[in-house]
Amino acid sequence: MSKCPFCGSEVAEVKIHHLDMRICPKCYSTFFPCDQTMALRCDITDRSREMWYNALKAKNPQDPDMTNACCIDHGEPLVDGKLPDYGIDGKVTTCCKMFHLPPSLVLQILKRTLDAPFQNPNAHGKHHFFFIRWIDALVSKMFGEKMPEVDPLDELQYNLHLKKFFE
Repeated sequence: MSKCPFCGSEVAEVKIHHLDMRICPKCYSTFFPCDQTMALRCDITDRSREMWYNALKAKNPQDPDMTNACCIDHGEPLVDGKLPDYGIDGKVTTCCKMFHLPPSLVLQILKRTLDAPFQNPNAHGKHHFFFIRWIDALVSKMFGEKMPEVDPLDELQYNLHLKKFFE
């Protein structure tokens, strides 16, 4: 376990496919390697990112004091700069390529990914199951059952990995 460089609390490790991140359960800051930017978009489902965004926004966390903040892994001072791959002003490392994101930047990045969803040309998504879902909808209609508005499987990733930080 490592400590949050902003508030000093123990951070929790969260591994979702290729994304290795750490989240502070006290100040809600998030830390992950810059080379995993695409994993944030590809490995976390749209619904999980949406639920994460909504839960974080509902908590309305204030950014922690980032003066004298240091790298979570190396202890080197963070400096003002542009976040790699995002071009957003923030605190950046000089020793490694690690995102140190306070809640306001996490919200901004999640919002950006939700506003412009990533279309992975290699992903096939749920359209493979169109026929099965069509049959299910037909049977449900015949028996008067209403289809759920949100597929519970879309919420599984959030419920398993992220929900514990916000409830």
